[in-house]
Amino acid sequence: MKEELFNLEGLLRSASRMMKADIRELLGDGMTSSEFMVIRLIEDQGALKASEVSKLMEVSASHITSVTDSLVEKGFITRQRSSEDRRVIELALTDDGKARLIHFKKKKSLYFQQLFQSFSEEEILNFMKLIEKMLTHKDKAKQDFS
Repeated sequence: MKEELFNLEGLLRSASRMMKADIRELLGDGMTSSEFMVIRLIEDQGALKASEVSKLMEVSASHITSVTDSLVEKGFITRQRSSEDRRVIELALTDDGKARLIHFKKKKSLYFQQLFQSFSEEEILNFMKLIEKMLTHKDKAKQDFS
């Protein structure tokens, strides 16, 4: 079983790398994957502080500053004062940012449809269940080796 788990780890790593590279290529020069994740978060959550984005993405504040600077420069987001507390600066999507997000979400959806076209609906549902099961047990696995 150890050999199979070793092989599984390699397959998961290869699949992850492949999908990340493909998505980077899909986004092209117009947007990085980090930028895409930030605008998706803002779309999902509404206007957010940079510190909130940093926590949600589990990345450093300096990384988010760099990403948001780029998004502001491209016109995809704005920095605006909170209506509730004028001291707080929130990140919000522009109309161009919303349009770009819709465009890239469609491209990404088509990519995943093509990637999994040889899978039956049952296989996809089983695959999802297995990944969910793995994710729910990750904390226990980490505790056992602490």
